[in-house]
Amino acid sequence: MKKDLLLQKAYYMGCDSNNENGLLLRSFNQRDPYSFGIIYRMIYRELHLYATHLTRTLDLSAEDMIQDIFTDIWLRESVQFSSIPYIKTFCFIALKNAYKNKIKHLGYQQRFELESKVEYEFSDNMEQVELFHSLYESLKFLPDDYATVIRMYLEGWKPEEIATKLGLALQTVYNKRREAILILRKHMMK
Repeated sequence: MKKDLLLQKAYYMGCDSNNENGLLLRSFNQRDPYSFGIIYRMIYRELHLYATHLTRTLDLSAEDMIQDIFTDIWLRESVQFSSIPYIKTFCFIALKNAYKNKIKHLGYQQRFELESKVEYEFSDNMEQVELFHSLYESLKFLPDDYATVIRMYLEGWKPEEIATKLGLALQTVYNKRREAILILRKHMMK
């Protein structure tokens, strides 16, 4: 019970504490399902963003790719990680390799173009993922209704769709977006 509470605290605090971070990592390396779930949730959004970017030209499911990677980690108990950021890096590289393996089955010309593109875009994609992660983390500084509107924009919703989904006037959506951007700018200037 105490271990579960520490793991929950580590997750909700962003694993800032070395002790809680170490407990979470040890539990993950021992293939504890609860710890696996916590780390999965911690890095899923960034992995999904990258996998979606990779798979946009192919008939692949980003969710399936991520689940396959975590299943592989689970089954390979000999694989131990030295830090949570290393788990994240491992998963990003595994996604890139899974994508490259898929395109090996395509025609030579198309395969060459896609392999070249993925290698050159990898660092740019990582920067975009980190930017989106920072933006999502910044949403906690906004009132809930503003954060919801911005989150939906980041997920690709159109203003009309946001207004319909949230039951707001279209102008209200635009106003909340504008106000949220002003608040975020003030926060980032600090």
